[in-house]
Amino acid sequence: METDNLKEFELKYSCFTKATNGFWEYVNSWKVDEPDEFYEAFMTFDISKIVLEKGQPIEYVQTTLVVLFMEGFFAEYRILQKLNGEIMDDGLSFK
Repeated sequence: METDNLKEFELKYSCFTKATNGFWEYVNSWKVDEPDEFYEAFMTFDISKIVLEKGQPIEYVQTTLVVLFMEGFFAEYRILQKLNGEIMDDGLSFK
């Protein structure tokens, strides 16, 4: 597999910057929308001590399947695979 193409993709589309921005949007929305749940997870409303570090470069591919049942959306199935094809994780999400 051409992993150099994935590295170029990460640089071109600023994947880690977008992930960082997405994290803060998610956390701040969670804090406002579900304050009890948020506090239970972080044990504080002061999130200024959270530090985000860049993890490994792009190292997996995610494939998503939409699960339809009785002619409507039922769930999403996601599978993560390393670039060598090894399965890392999978999950079923009901929205």
